[in-house]
Amino acid sequence: MKFCYAMALLGSLVGTFFLIEALLGAKGAPQQAAAAAIGIAFAVLPYVFARCVEKMTGPSEVRIVN
Repeated sequence: MKFCYAMALLGSLVGTFFLIEALLGAKGAPQQAAAAAIGIAFAVLPYVFARCVEKMTGPSEVRIVN
């Protein structure tokens, strides 16, 4: 589980650096929009994967005991 969240952290860092570098080198709004989409994808996709793994490996039922 920690590995998945470590990959999500790494993805967010890579996405941030990619976004900054791409925005500085972009020559127009379409290139900036594409760079933003790719930068967000680097961060969001590993996070979604980590959440899916967390939900699949967690308890399947919650019981309240009095």
